[in-house]
Amino acid sequence: MQYDRIDLRVHEHNGERRIEIDGYFRPHPESKPPEYRRNVIVDLTEEQAQQLHDDLGEQLDAWE
Repeated sequence: MQYDRIDLRVHEHNGERRIEIDGYFRPHPESKPPEYRRNVIVDLTEEQAQQLHDDLGEQLDAWE
């Protein structure tokens, strides 16, 4: 799925901090921003978020 906007949120779940990446998309091509729908793309623990950070960093470095 392609998203028009991506947001990052931090929240607690059962006493553990979680990183949530949300994607916003238009249900119809002519939809306006207030009509966007939110979809949770991924909900990560701190450890998983750190691993994703490291992996993305490596990939971005390879693009340079």
